[in-house]
Amino acid sequence: MLLNMTIANFKSVKSPQKISFEALRDNRLPESKTIQINDRLKAIKTSAIIGPNGAGKSSFVRALEVLNRVVTSPDENENPLSGALAGTVFAYGVDKTTPAEIEIEVLIEKGAWTEEEPTVIARYRFVANKDRIWEESLSHVVNGSKKLIFERKYVPEENAYAYRYGKLYRGEKKRLAGKIADTVSFLGASARKGSETTGKLYSWFTDSLMILPMGVSAATESYVAKMLSEHPSWREQLSNFFWAVDITDIRRVGVRDDGKVVFTHVYINDKKADGYSNLFTLESLSLRRLTSLAVAFFECFTSHKTLVVDDFGMLLHPDVLCHLVEIFESCNKESQMLVVDCNPSLLKDGLLRRDGVWFAQKDHESSTVYFSLADFKASRGKASAREKYLQGAYGALPITSEFYFVNDEKEAD
Repeated sequence: MLLNMTIANFKSVKSPQKISFEALRDNRLPESKTIQINDRLKAIKTSAIIGPNGAGKSSFVRALEVLNRVVTSPDENENPLSGALAGTVFAYGVDKTTPAEIEIEVLIEKGAWTEEEPTVIARYRFVANKDRIWEESLSHVVNGSKKLIFERKYVPEENAYAYRYGKLYRGEKKRLAGKIADTVSFLGASARKGSETTGKLYSWFTDSLMILPMGVSAATESYVAKMLSEHPSWREQLSNFFWAVDITDIRRVGVRDDGKVVFTHVYINDKKADGYSNLFTLESLSLRRLTSLAVAFFECFTSHKTLVVDDFGMLLHPDVLCHLVEIFESCNKESQMLVVDCNPSLLKDGLLRRDGVWFAQKDHESSTVYFSLADFKASRGKASAREKYLQGAYGALPITSEFYFVNDEKEAD
């Protein structure tokens, strides 16, 4: 699971900004909304980044997408950076060649924090622009002690990379380093060559990290069709899920031989009738969105996942949005969900832990800064966190102004 992430010089973020998904040690916060790792470490089950449109909330998601795309890019892709990092350096900077910096900490071994059962956290640092990886390193933090796995730094004067390897590293070294291009991740290349040391974090990218497709496009339908074909029992679960959010007219969901998803609706006033069928692409946008979220939830309910959802509340009623969080929180698997949205309904009292709520806003340089609700002292007043947010107590609100349209076009004769 993802524990921490820091980004700098990436899209709307200039100076290093860190978002943590580790639970604070505070007995005033509900333990039921955490994942117990050991006596010293707990992760937050559901976290949210909230803020106005254009504040840079999604930069966090895009950074994860970049790492995932570069690390897991197949060997035949000569330059995975060109598609992943083109146009992603700090948008308002003068020098567009300055590399972006991304660092993540991921739990790869859940232990009791003892010598016999250590807790191992992978710390991966990635510095690159669209032309080259400038720096890449992996360390394992074992029971709080940092141990280098590998480090790779580009030395401009020598037009070459300098490598260092820790004692724990297992896998090809010089031979592999001499083969991979400047645009290819050593972590990914090493793992694909069979390195068990780098393979643990690589497996998190390939097997656990799940970034839900944006929108309700053909990619979304392909994802739903694939999951329902692999898990036929989920089709009935999907109908039950719809009932849980007050959609009661769908009898079944199926997948045709051509991969198209089909919904069968029932006539409420005549349940004996056959009803009618409708293609995924012809259903409402909100139903398509709920379907993709439901299938993603089912994956989290059956295996350990890190689910990342951008525009979480898109097309959804605020009450449904909150209920989805409650449904996810009821999952007994050690899956976590990280969502991005501008809907203040996520600040409903008791829905999320205070240390699980992050705000995004622009500073005087138009650069994004992130800060936690836990940074603000909780008061015992009658006003809820949502009300205080809307009153401006935490910032991260849009600054609106009047708009007047001026028609400068000459009228046609």
